[in-house]
Amino acid sequence: MSQILSTGNGLACSCAEHVTKGSDCVHILRELERLKGRGLGFRIMERSNFMLCKHCDSGNIIKKQIRRNKSGDVQTYQCKDCGKRFSLNLGFERMRYEDGVITRALGMYFAKMSTRRIADQFESEGVDVSYQSIHNWVVKYSKSISVYVNGIVPRVGNWFRGDEVWVKVRGQKYYLFATMDDDTRYWLASELADSKDKHNAEDIFRMTKQMAGKGPRVLITDGLPAYQKAARKVFGNKTYHKCDAGIRSKRIGSSGNYHPSNNKMERLNGEIRDREKVFRGLKKDDSAILDGFRVYYNFAKKHGSLKGRTPAEVAGIRVDGANKWKTLIQNASLDRLRN
Repeated sequence: MSQILSTGNGLACSCAEHVTKGSDCVHILRELERLKGRGLGFRIMERSNFMLCKHCDSGNIIKKQIRRNKSGDVQTYQCKDCGKRFSLNLGFERMRYEDGVITRALGMYFAKMSTRRIADQFESEGVDVSYQSIHNWVVKYSKSISVYVNGIVPRVGNWFRGDEVWVKVRGQKYYLFATMDDDTRYWLASELADSKDKHNAEDIFRMTKQMAGKGPRVLITDGLPAYQKAARKVFGNKTYHKCDAGIRSKRIGSSGNYHPSNNKMERLNGEIRDREKVFRGLKKDDSAILDGFRVYYNFAKKHGSLKGRTPAEVAGIRVDGANKWKTLIQNASLDRLRN
């Protein structure tokens, strides 16, 4: 009989799977589902369900005048506690189009539709919006949401993966280095580099450690020499470093004969390359579009390998509401107001 124990570092289980791998076993996952049912899991609330002041969270608010703009009438409110005025259109203030149009455009874009095709689709539905406006929405909200979600630590396992894939930036060949959690498929961090063999992977591993809140017990990469040196410096000698493609791998500072596959990262690389074909290369190396795609991959895209769930859901982060883009935008805007 397996026994679940609560420790200072989370949940532990006496079963062989957890003892051997150190990641969440089926027993821990069941316990997490039970805890989440009691409201004890991570949770992103859908802000639009609440009539609260977005500045101080007070419910002591009154209606003020109606403001008119190109998209229609907007009701404004005033908080009687802090005295500030606001609208409940959180995250979409001063936008010409309704939030449903904007969030639908974001969903279609990251689901591999070009901005021109999205504009054509809206035109057939009687909505006049330019492809440039759609691109501006993608950049704007990719930036704001990524800043917000980067501050949320997912519940991940102890096996991480890393790999690189080439993409076009300003017509030139660049390499996108990325890391993910093996258990949840949560895309942890990414970094663009103009070189593959000469790139120092220490930064991407530091971002990974910060995002996950810990280092891995096992790191799986390809045979790129830069990974071995950077992993030793960032994660220390207690991490096992395994290489795919039949390359001999070893614990950092020792030896071994592991031959794992990195096919999970290859599937992510395939998603990135398919997305790149639609936006036809990046215009600058700090493009927010890649950040937006990471948000889509973790929080909006349902994965068949995860039984129709998103990596965020498996990692204990639940996004309420059918319109997940709206929920994320609202919470990102609220977080920015308070910070």
